[in-house]
Amino acid sequence: MASTENLTTVYLALGSNMGDRIGVMRAAAAALAGFPGIEVDLRAGVASLYETMAVGGPGDQPAFLNTAVRAETSLTVRDLLGALLAIEGCLGRVRRRRWEQRVIDIDLLLFDGTIVDDADLSVPHPRLHERRFVLEPLAEIAGGVTHPRLGVTVGVLLRRLGPAEAPGDVVRVHGPDWCSGPDRGVASSAIDEQRTL
Repeated sequence: MASTENLTTVYLALGSNMGDRIGVMRAAAAALAGFPGIEVDLRAGVASLYETMAVGGPGDQPAFLNTAVRAETSLTVRDLLGALLAIEGCLGRVRRRRWEQRVIDIDLLLFDGTIVDDADLSVPHPRLHERRFVLEPLAEIAGGVTHPRLGVTVGVLLRRLGPAEAPGDVVRVHGPDWCSGPDRGVASSAIDEQRTL
């Protein structure tokens, strides 16, 4: 286990709307927990699973499963982004166009109180405060965490959205124990590939 010194608390969003959605989400959580420089408590650092219709893109996309994960990392914000992209790639993510179906999506939501405004990286996630499917799970594990740009907590951001526009917009489908028994084989391949980079 890594030293607890110089670790940064970060929050991630996981989503999937292709294939074995819960299986690949379990594999992504396990890959994050085993990745060098990243620590995740798979019992206390993972939110419930929520199902929601896809936002943006073709209207006939399958529904997404979404969750949020709290992690501790010794990586820089850019190295963490590289790790997330590597895990996505090992789990079969191929980026062709925006808003397409995806086997896995891992977004960096918050990197402690850091603000980054670069052409290829924005932290906090620029649409975090607009998306119920992100805020619902994130509020479970980070309701009291302050958005560094907006100056209010995640819980307040969720309340500001008001009631869901339609019943079933974001539905909690499983408690936070959904990630028990992850697919260690797929997760290990992501970790091994990173160690050879």
